[in-house]
Amino acid sequence: MARIGSHAERKMLKAAIELAHKKGLSGFSVRELCARAKVNSGMFNYCFKRKEILTESVLKAIYGEMIKRIELNISSSKTPKENITEILTALSAFLQNNRKIISAFAGDVLSLKISDKKIFGNFTTHIKLLSEELSRAKKEKMLATDSITNALLILVAPFVIPQVIQGYMERTSHNKSIHIYDFNSDEFDKTIDERIKIIVNAVFKEGVK
Repeated sequence: MARIGSHAERKMLKAAIELAHKKGLSGFSVRELCARAKVNSGMFNYCFKRKEILTESVLKAIYGEMIKRIELNISSSKTPKENITEILTALSAFLQNNRKIISAFAGDVLSLKISDKKIFGNFTTHIKLLSEELSRAKKEKMLATDSITNALLILVAPFVIPQVIQGYMERTSHNKSIHIYDFNSDEFDKTIDERIKIIVNAVFKEGVK
């Protein structure tokens, strides 16, 4: 038997994701959410109880889609380099599609609007998957570095930080392209595949496929 609030919960979650893309996770009220979802405000307390629980549910929903994509595209029959490329491709798409939410979430954390440290533990699966592939590559002497930590930083940071900045610019209506020396934000989304190739090659020895 379906839980009483399941239908209303799905409607509120969908509405929350839509609002979060526009205003950030803390940028809308429960009343605004319920109005958009067309549910009684009492259902919010029944389904989520607190805004923090809704926030975590939104993040889990969008993050879960990325993990599904990764799990569909990696396999033990592929090389570590191929699997890492698949993981970074999924991570890049996730960041690009949700960068307004992610930039707002980062801002909420920095301003202490979100202070529950437990929330971060739910969004590390992609790091675990990358670590497993890097460990496999290290055993097979494929890596250009002996440090898994170094390899992770090289692989992940170039995608997360620029997307957070881009998300902030878009969320605050700074839509003009950024030109700083030779950096051109107009090219940012168009060159993701090229950046993935460059970054993956940076952690693997030359000639490794």
